[in-house]
This record gives sequence, C-alpha cells and structure tokens, in this order.
Amino acid sequence: MKHIVITGASSGIGKATAHQLLQKGYRVSLLSRSIESMNVEFSMENAQCIACDVRDYNAVNQAFAKCRASFGPIDVLVNNAGLGVFDRLTDGSIEDWHTMVDTNVKGVLNTIHAALPELRSRKGHVINLASVAAHHVFPNSGVYCSTKWAVAALSESIRIELAKEVRVTTISPGAVNTAFISQTHNEELLSEYRDYFAAGLHPDLIAQNIVLAIETDESAVISEIIIRPNRQNK
Repeated sequence: MKHIVITGASSGIGKATAHQLLQKGYRVSLLSRSIESMNVEFSMENAQCIACDVRDYNAVNQAFAKCRASFGPIDVLVNNAGLGVFDRLTDGSIEDWHTMVDTNVKGVLNTIHAALPELRSRKGHVINLASVAAHHVFPNSGVYCSTKWAVAALSESIRIELAKEVRVTTISPGAVNTAFISQTHNEELLSEYRDYFAAGLHPDLIAQNIVLAIETDESAVISEIIIRPNRQNK
C-alpha cells in the first residue's frame, strides 16, 4: 500500500483524511506541530505521528527522514497545514500576515521541495489544499486569499512542468466546520463568521474527495475539486 504523508493532521480535514486512509490500509505519516493527543488516537501499526512545523525547512527534512525510516519512500504528499486570520487590510497585523504566508505558502514550498525528488522517481502524487479563496477574493481576507492563489499557482506549475512524473490535485473547499475560524482576533468578524463556518461542510466530505483523488485510476488525474456547502439545505 502507498505511503501517504499528511501535514496539519491533528485536527479538521487532516485528521479526517488520516482516519479514512488508515481504515483502507494505507501507511500514513501524520505531521503536526503538536502530536500528544494524536499518539493515542492513532496508535495503529500503519500510522505514525511526527512533530513538525512545516514553516521550518530543516524540520521538514528531519520529519520526512523519520517517515521514510518507518514506512519507506513517500508516494503521496497531502499539503493540508494552513490557517486564516480574517481582518480588514487597514487593521490586520503584519505578524498575522507573515504567519499566513509562512504557513500557507512557505510551508507548502518546504514540503514539496523536500519530497519532490522521490515523488518524481516514484511517479507520486501531490495534493494541495487550497480554497474557494484561490478563485475569488473576499472582503476581510485579502492576505489569506493571496496565499491560496499562490498554492493554486504552484499546483498548476507542477502540472505543466512535471506532468509525466508527478500527479497533482488541488482541493478547494468552501466553508468547513472546523476550528479554522478561531484564529481570527477581530471580535466583530469572528461573531459574524462563526455561524457561517459552523454551517459549513463536514471535514469527512473533504477527506472523501482527497481519497477519491488518490484512488482514481492512474490513467487519469483529478486536477482540481471545488466543493462548497449546499446552502439550499440551510
């Protein structure tokens, strides 16, 4: 079975994806900055939890070495780690802007750069979690949207340059019911958006689409999936 690495695997979409892949028998390396609770939840022979901050390139390389030592070369990289801090451009802090860029863009660059040689040699698969924000710029989220446009552009560059060597899929969800919104400090916007995200997609639905992309016959590639909540049901 394939060896799949998931970043940001301690909660939300990453956690849901790990559960579904493990149930199917894949070997899964779960990366997160904090793994204390994960070690109990994912105590199975085809899972390993590794502490890693994707913003640190050296840490990524060290984590990937541990992944390989236990489960062999990496076949699929799921770049799920990411965050958003919503605020008006005039009120946003430079620290929050840098955190989003460092995690959402540099983190993806770090993991792809570290894994790309073996992914090329094994005709592997990169799955990048973008967002509907990679297609539309929304108020109060300009920097977040910018980071997700960058992720989408990186996916497209892999598709163009490495089509014969690496499969690439971009998953672009709309609102998902996770702790994502909790990073926002602006109390007015937090109050406004909290219910909107709570009525969003369940993480399991996004995980199902990630699994679909991985298990699609290798004669085809799912280049992108955009999935939004059906507001007709709300």
